[in-house]
Amino acid sequence: MTGPTRRAARLVDHDGHLATRCITFVGAGPRTAGIVERLIASQPEIDDRPLILHLIDPYPPGAGRIWRDNQSGLLTLNSMAGDVTMFTDESCSIEGPVVTGPDLATWAKEVREGRIRNIDIDPVSDPQLAEELEHLTPTSFPTRRLHERYMTWFLEQAVDGLSPGSKVMWHRDEVIKVSDDPSGAQVVTLASGDELTTDLVIYSFGHLGSEVTGEARYFSDFAALKGSQYLPPSYTADVDLGGFEAGSEIIVRGLGLVAIDLIVLLTLGRGGKFVREKDGKLRYLASGHEPKLLLGSRRGVPYRSKVSSTPRGERYVPRYFDGEVAKRIAEKTPGLDFSDHLYPLIRREVLHAYYLELFTGSPDRVAMEWLEFRDGLDRLDLDGDAYTDLVARAIPDPEDRLDLAVLDRPLAGVHLESSEALQEWSRDYIAHNLERSTDPRYSEMQALFNGVLFAFMASAEIATSPNWDPTSFIREYQRRWFKFFSYIASGPPPGRLEQLLALSEAGVIEFLGAGVIVSADNVSGEFVAKSATIPGERRTRALVDAWLPEASTDHTDSRALRDLLDSGAGREQQVGSISNGLVEVRMSDSRLIRKGGGVHPRRFAVGPGTSRPNTGAFSRPGIDALAFREWDSVARAVLKELRSIREAAGTPEQPPRDDDRLETESSDDSLASAFDSAAYYSPEDGVEDLVGR
Repeated sequence: MTGPTRRAARLVDHDGHLATRCITFVGAGPRTAGIVERLIASQPEIDDRPLILHLIDPYPPGAGRIWRDNQSGLLTLNSMAGDVTMFTDESCSIEGPVVTGPDLATWAKEVREGRIRNIDIDPVSDPQLAEELEHLTPTSFPTRRLHERYMTWFLEQAVDGLSPGSKVMWHRDEVIKVSDDPSGAQVVTLASGDELTTDLVIYSFGHLGSEVTGEARYFSDFAALKGSQYLPPSYTADVDLGGFEAGSEIIVRGLGLVAIDLIVLLTLGRGGKFVREKDGKLRYLASGHEPKLLLGSRRGVPYRSKVSSTPRGERYVPRYFDGEVAKRIAEKTPGLDFSDHLYPLIRREVLHAYYLELFTGSPDRVAMEWLEFRDGLDRLDLDGDAYTDLVARAIPDPEDRLDLAVLDRPLAGVHLESSEALQEWSRDYIAHNLERSTDPRYSEMQALFNGVLFAFMASAEIATSPNWDPTSFIREYQRRWFKFFSYIASGPPPGRLEQLLALSEAGVIEFLGAGVIVSADNVSGEFVAKSATIPGERRTRALVDAWLPEASTDHTDSRALRDLLDSGAGREQQVGSISNGLVEVRMSDSRLIRKGGGVHPRRFAVGPGTSRPNTGAFSRPGIDALAFREWDSVARAVLKELRSIREAAGTPEQPPRDDDRLETESSDDSLASAFDSAAYYSPEDGVEDLVGR
């Protein structure tokens, strides 16, 4: 048996100098694409010498696993095309240069007009995608498959700007180990057995999978023993749903986006159709192949619909809580408690955003001038009678008043006598949600979204503060606050909620209410669901936990992440004496913190599994997005580190001339070759050269 093949990425000129340096990305999804673009944008300023970038991922570069082309065309983004961009803009507070570009909707328009070419969408072989491209507008919710084309194009545009002599290589493989060479270089071991010697490593985590543990392990073992069916938290697009038989009942825990995907695949994906009646109402025509889905969760209602209205009132500027306020509080408050020290200001800020728009955008729906109401918002106790009286006097219609506790838990304290009553309540709730989210009259709902979004971004500034109370940080900040943000900001398109209404009326789905608890009956082999909203129980032989695996170093299925922690090159974040399951990085530049303390000189990490707040895989235009700030800070830190490595090695300041002879340090000369095409695939070794100059 032969040993691993070591592929040295650094190229040498004829004087023996190290002319080209290498960065290896563990993962090739959107965050990697964003950092690559930022590297290239700052290259001329910091160090314009050649680079080799290795992108290692079994899934396609740019889009990654979640937005890859190879999935159902029924699955969509939960963002409108006009709200999706990978490009920085003038709102961005970044050190690197702003490089503007089209959002997804504008990109589609330019493709249709022929201003962007060579997009792989064949109307003959893929008519569904071609038709979507033809009709996409800024308010469309694009499929993940179309989004893949945009992300791939973005990465291709970025790598075209690399300095002469640079290359980007995609390895259709998986990293299992990274080691420190005595020289300081990093040795990256792949699942195939190959090794790459590289200068710097960037772990670009997406949503990683997880081992089945705890309750999920118990339910899995129970189902295997009793011949029942259990699907643990997973990526819906990746699992086989064929075992769920037509007409069978399935308890589904969770009412977020994973549940929506599941519902789509088990209804439309099985031949069902939605038709619009003459009166405008949507109706579902069952195929007869659908199971019946019993839907429940802690909250008991679906995530709030994405809002399509546009603010009409005065421009919103945070008044009570922003990033500077958050940092001041964190710096002077030992035992920082989210509920005591932050949420009161966040609550006032979100109310400010909502009511500013209501008063100035819809003055016919209020009975008081905005400045008078704002004065009360400034000084009154929000839980006191004086504030309650102010709201009642200023806002005649109770439906226009905002109570964040009721918004968050609409079924709290609601007890209904029967399932039939709950179905009626749920349909009324969803219809009201839809009306408020889509009718232009209710533009204050867009302002509510903006207020929550900006408060979330502000709170992210102090995610690594040493002053956090550990229990509050994990339970209130990381869990409850993040989940509330997702409930408001990451809900489904309005059309999906309208489909839920039609499915409910057709009897294909049934709501179980809030506070749903599931147990296993060892005698009958059934799963048993009970709700805090209605009496009784529901029994089935199938259960689905419809949410993504939680990011956790304890149970990750990533061999690269396990190696990172086991080797001591990285460590879990500690909040007080509690480990929170996230990889600790330095907030300023995402450098890994080593087990013994201090930053690792050659490794960085980004993504939802790290202690730096999850910035998302793309952004809305014009909001000074956290994602762009993170990607820019990482890219500039990486370029400066490479410059230091070159200086220490005595690398020439000038890149090699075009006639310089480049040789590899190993026998794999594909790394040094220049290819005429922008994409070269070598099936022998699973490596694709995305750019060679």
